[in-house]
Amino acid sequence: MATKTSPIKLESNRGARFHNVMHAKFHQTQYDIIAKTDLAKINVTPDMLKEWKDAIEVEVEINKQAQASVTTNEMLAKDRERDEALINLFGIIRAQLYSHVEVVRKAAAKLAVELKPYFGIRKEINENETGLIRGLEKDATRLTSELAVLGLNDVMQHLHIVNEEYEQMVVSRRSAGDALKLPDSRVARQNSERIFEAICQCIQASYLISPVDADRKLIADLVTSLNHVSADFRYTHAQSQAQKAAAKKRKDNGDDNPKKPSDPKKPDDPKKPDDGKKPGDGKKPEDPKKPGGDTPKPGREEDPGEDQV
Repeated sequence: MATKTSPIKLESNRGARFHNVMHAKFHQTQYDIIAKTDLAKINVTPDMLKEWKDAIEVEVEINKQAQASVTTNEMLAKDRERDEALINLFGIIRAQLYSHVEVVRKAAAKLAVELKPYFGIRKEINENETGLIRGLEKDATRLTSELAVLGLNDVMQHLHIVNEEYEQMVVSRRSAGDALKLPDSRVARQNSERIFEAICQCIQASYLISPVDADRKLIADLVTSLNHVSADFRYTHAQSQAQKAAAKKRKDNGDDNPKKPSDPKKPDDPKKPDDGKKPGDGKKPEDPKKPGGDTPKPGREEDPGEDQV
């Protein structure tokens, strides 16, 4: 239990890794809790609270623009085109590793080795994918003959076109955001975090300097509530990341639709002996060397390793 000289710790910067929508929701939830508190007892001014509220609203507006933008929908469609081109490219390379034509098989093997770092790039964040595709194109300039053998030059050209079209859409959307005078999402997030950090320091200092036990208890309860919110959001974020990682692992293993294990066959019900005796009681095998009287089929030698196969 905290004493009068024991500091209390607020988890103020735990929203830094949340995606944009979750980040805004995290700050809005913390804001709602603090706004209901007697600000004088935690040494937070109304101006500080308003500045924080304004920063959160900017984040919310940025998220709305990103979701409602027509350009965004077009970008999603264009990104799917990029992904399909990548699937086509790497799918052909993988398939031709088994070609019966030696020159094709060797070309596919070299491409598989050289381009392996790019095999999973379609799962990256869209903006990162753009740069990785450009890196792939640069490395592919050393593999023009192998690409030609597999007939992939047209695929590479299509991938280049759709990737550059996607980047142009990013620029257009950014320009539309500039017209609304909205900052970059990273700047908006940092602004919210900066104000929240300052408010947290005020709360922690208030706990130490307050001479009133009732006020100190109020502040301690407030900190507990805020930390619970942080813990809940971190848990939700961790669960989301774990699900994404599991899905990525299944795709990397080529197990997008794993089959359920079939139910084991139940052994046939043994026939009950008519005389009430247990099966096999009092009986000896007819041939000790071959229990059950099993006889190999004529003209077929027994292979001692057959069972293992």
